[in-house]
Amino acid sequence: MTTEGLILIVANSVFWVVVSFGWGYLCHLIPFSFYNIKNPIFKKRFWELEGKLYEKVFFVKYWKDVLPEAGELIKIHPFDKKKLKSKEKSYIERFIIETCRAELVHILIFLSTPFSFLFNPPIGDYIMAAYGILANIPFIIIQRYNRIRLVKVLEKIEKKEMYKRIQRAERITLQ
Repeated sequence: MTTEGLILIVANSVFWVVVSFGWGYLCHLIPFSFYNIKNPIFKKRFWELEGKLYEKVFFVKYWKDVLPEAGELIKIHPFDKKKLKSKEKSYIERFIIETCRAELVHILIFLSTPFSFLFNPPIGDYIMAAYGILANIPFIIIQRYNRIRLVKVLEKIEKKEMYKRIQRAERITLQ
């Protein structure tokens, strides 16, 4: 390997680490209110087919659990998204927020890919484009897939709460 090749490998490695942690850090500074399922970035699309697109086309169920989870690396708002740890409403709401944040981080990292073209030869551009796709799109898919499922869980919780409130109101009315 030439010195130039080694320099490019180091430069690209540093680039991706800085971009990844930089966007991760900056996205943790954005208020929770931005990470809302009604935000056009994060809202469910009809073509996602309630998550079936991710299951039937991308087979997400088979590989999503083997990818690393970095939600606790940045200590501003640490949250582990590897496993569902509770079915409490507040936990599910926070989990949904974190899927939005992770999706935004990976979108921004992916959109930073062209900046690596500034210091790479043409073959390096192709390699970095492939890396940008392979290192981010799967995580975006996972976040969108999990968010669709979590919203369904949240809706069930909210329906149960509403049903309980109606029952309480009826009991009070009957007394």
